[in-house]
Amino acid sequence: MKCHRCQGLMVVDHFIDMEDDSGHLWMRGWRCVTCGDVVDPKIHRHRLIQSSLRDRLRRVLPNKRKQMREVVRLSA
Repeated sequence: MKCHRCQGLMVVDHFIDMEDDSGHLWMRGWRCVTCGDVVDPKIHRHRLIQSSLRDRLRRVLPNKRKQMREVVRLSA
């Protein structure tokens, strides 16, 4: 697996999750050996949700072109 930040090597690592409600203390995730980025199942799920919402908004909202404004000099 490649890191989405730096394209480095991702390795499986175990992390302590103190805020997990299910009672599991250890969780398994991926850590980049180059930049240290961590991806666990919760992070991955959140990124998928965010990317799908972003894609939906792009399809729903039309592309608005920026209106050009003319600069008008005011005479004194």
